[in-house]
Amino acid sequence: MRLSEYLRADFVVSRLRARDVDGVVREVSDKAGAAGVAPEDVVAQKLLEREKQHSTVMGSGLAIPHATVPGLDEPVIGVALAGDPIIFGAADSDPVRVFVVLLSPPGREREHVKILARICRLMRDEGFLEQLEEAEDEAEIIRVIEAIDAQHA
Repeated sequence: MRLSEYLRADFVVSRLRARDVDGVVREVSDKAGAAGVAPEDVVAQKLLEREKQHSTVMGSGLAIPHATVPGLDEPVIGVALAGDPIIFGAADSDPVRVFVVLLSPPGREREHVKILARICRLMRDEGFLEQLEEAEDEAEIIRVIEAIDAQHA
């Protein structure tokens, strides 16, 4: 399994303007809607429901907002980078600079968990988060992810 199978170049935000959970979710959801992934109101609702259940902050500047979204045919990955770190979870959690968003259709829970595990594994690659943060635009973000993804079995 490769992240590039699910990664959408039109579902990338190179510099978030948002400064809080609601703003990040709204901005990411708007991008998902504009890319034709799913209606932005549905994406926002599902991502916020997930965040209320349990924060998706992973530490080290990474969050993996994820949700099951009705109407999707396949899992989809988007990426958003914060210009300045954002408190996305509890006030005492690490500020987040990189958001990897996973949206999956209902009934694909096993695949959803495998993709989450792959995201976590790749994000532990030394220097990966820094390379993403230094990316100049959406195309470079995609290139960085695909390059690291290709290095891992």
